[in-house]
Amino acid sequence: MIKQLQRMAVFAQVIENGSFSKAAVSLNLGKSVVSAHVAALEKHLGTKLINRSTRTLALTQEGVEFYEACRQMLAAGESALAHVESQRSGATGVIRLTSSYNFAVNFLIPQLALFRSKYPEVLIDLVLEDSVSNMIQERFDLALRVGRLNDTALYATELGKCRMLVCACAQYMQQQPKITTPDDILQFPWISIDQLPHPERLSLVHSRSNQRAVLRLRAAIRTHSGIAAREFVLCGAGLALLPDYAVSNDIASGRMVQILPAWREEYERPVSAIFPNRDLIPTRVRLLIEFLRQAFAQKQRKS
Repeated sequence: MIKQLQRMAVFAQVIENGSFSKAAVSLNLGKSVVSAHVAALEKHLGTKLINRSTRTLALTQEGVEFYEACRQMLAAGESALAHVESQRSGATGVIRLTSSYNFAVNFLIPQLALFRSKYPEVLIDLVLEDSVSNMIQERFDLALRVGRLNDTALYATELGKCRMLVCACAQYMQQQPKITTPDDILQFPWISIDQLPHPERLSLVHSRSNQRAVLRLRAAIRTHSGIAAREFVLCGAGLALLPDYAVSNDIASGRMVQILPAWREEYERPVSAIFPNRDLIPTRVRLLIEFLRQAFAQKQRKS
């Protein structure tokens, strides 16, 4: 059983890193060893988990369900470690961390304030930037990022998933024709965020029928900042694709509306806590990671 749990952890790393070679680097194992672990797991389960090609990995339906179970297993293990460490000794010292402006303003900063009230001996040094820093050179203990990770020299654990929503100002939409199909979106000014992987392409899936729609958009307004895009939307400047954690309060208050709520963006984005060394995570950093994981899960349940 212990061997299978180890293989589950390796499998999760392969999926989170997007390749066997990147997972091998993050785990400090040979690529052939990582591949053998996954193959042994598939043999034990009697089903294929990953469809492999020369460039990409694609999860099978069984693989999608199994990965979610693996992620929950790892999260439970990290939670147990954090709980025991919090009981063993008080957390002290400085946590130097970085985040994008949008994630920090809409989620991270309030949670850091709550974390400090629970662990007052921990000091916070927060740097906000939308570009990805060199964690080791800039001496960061932790980075919070939304989306697929590319840096193979770092380690990461997933805090949860972010859904991207097509949104508009409620007052603006009262004066516009009703949007009933994805193609109707093309008739409205689009506000694009340069930091997104495909800022002028929108891939939607209908939640019930699984019908797909891919829209090629031409931006009326471009910005590198999610915060700026949200403000443009609230000013009635057009439609934008915005993260759920940034707009849930706006939608709940009626200031903003979700366009075509039966349709969802095809790809959920992971929200990750990134750190430079898996084996030497200070107790204060481990406690913060678990605190943020629980807080993010609670926020997602409410939205």
